[in-house]
Amino acid sequence: MSADENRRKMDLEALLGNLADAVERASPEDLLAEAKAAGQDTKQIASDVKNTLLDAVRSFEQRKLHAARAAYRTRSTELRRRRIALPATADARRRLLLDAATNNRRFAQVTARFRDLNELSDEDVKSALEDLIELGAFDDTAEPGDDGNK
Repeated sequence: MSADENRRKMDLEALLGNLADAVERASPEDLLAEAKAAGQDTKQIASDVKNTLLDAVRSFEQRKLHAARAAYRTRSTELRRRRIALPATADARRRLLLDAATNNRRFAQVTARFRDLNELSDEDVKSALEDLIELGAFDDTAEPGDDGNK
């Protein structure tokens, strides 16, 4: 930055500082009279300021909601990427579901409770396997036979 640009920046900062000081020292009545004399719509200005402040409060209050939505989008993207290929045949899919239910008590409680897995349609088996995939049943980090009950 040249010396001339630096000098202009300092002059502008001084001007804005003096303007802020003048506004701070002025009474609300004087400011209102000046705005009306300048032909400004003071009701619209008040409405704009009110809306700006309400938006700031709303944004602050919803920061956790925005964070949760971002986390949800991230998690949804991860789940779509994590899809594993289901076995090609209905028998192999049924065997995979039976193995998952046999090796993991929690999955058995969720998937197989009150059901005869041998009587499920192939669509029900596919759906149950997809649900288990989304729940992380087949993640590489899970150890085979680990039922999550330590």
